[in-house]
Amino acid sequence: MKKVNVEGVVLNILTKTPIVILRSQEGEVLPIVIGIFEAQSILLVLENEKFSRPLTHDLIKILMDRLNCKLKYLEIHSLIENVYYANLVIESNGKIEKIDCRPSDGIAIALRCGVPIFASDDLLESPDIIKYYDSQNFIKSNKFDKPIDKKEAEEFRKIIENIDTKEFWKKLKEE
Repeated sequence: MKKVNVEGVVLNILTKTPIVILRSQEGEVLPIVIGIFEAQSILLVLENEKFSRPLTHDLIKILMDRLNCKLKYLEIHSLIENVYYANLVIESNGKIEKIDCRPSDGIAIALRCGVPIFASDDLLESPDIIKYYDSQNFIKSNKFDKPIDKKEAEEFRKIIENIDTKEFWKKLKEE
C-alpha cells in the first residue's frame, strides 16, 4: 500500500462522468470514475466550501465523532470485475474495524476527517506508461502536462468500451 493524495476531480468530456485522480508521492496515478454526487462532495472539501446543512459524508463524520469512533485511514485495496473496493479503517472502543465502502465515499469521508488514503501498489500506474491501443500496437500517450484532444479522447473511448479491465492492465504491464 502506498499513500496517495487527491490530485483533483476531472470530467470526461465525452461521457460527462467525473474521475477522481489519486497520485502517490512517487508520481504514480490511480484514476477512478465516480458519481456526480460523490464528485461534488469531494470538491466541496478540496475547495473549502461549506454547505448550509450536513451532506451525507458530513453526517457520517458527525456520527463517528459522536459515537467516539476514529477513522484511521482509507485503503483502496483491489479491482475486481471493473469495480474498485475499499475499506474505511476505524478504531472503536480500542478495536480496529474494517468497513467495506466505495472508494468515492471513502475519499469524501477521509478528506473530511483529515486522514491518509492508501492504495494497493498493484492499482497504481506510472503516468509514463499510460498508453492507448492503436491497431495492433500499444503506443505511449502524451504526458499529463496537457489535455488530450477530442480525437484522442474518442479513440481511447472506443478502446476502453471494448476491452476488459484485467486484460487492459495485463497488456500494459507486458509492454
